[in-house]
Amino acid sequence: MLREVLHGSYRMSVLTMIVAIVSIAYIIWPFDLIPDFIPVLGWVDDGLVLYLLLSRLVKETQRYTRFKAMERRS
Repeated sequence: MLREVLHGSYRMSVLTMIVAIVSIAYIIWPFDLIPDFIPVLGWVDDGLVLYLLLSRLVKETQRYTRFKAMERRS
């Protein structure tokens, strides 16, 4: 999927791109809504962001699978 996105033969949804960029930046960024030095609670916000990213990528993968199935039928 990523290869086809980079080559331009498949267009990923804008929402998925935004969620991916913001999620990765939030996880990497050293400043969080809940600081990481607070045990457990500090990791919960990072975990929720990671969950959001993964669930969005699953939906995008399903969309890509439908795209490939329609491409094969044509």
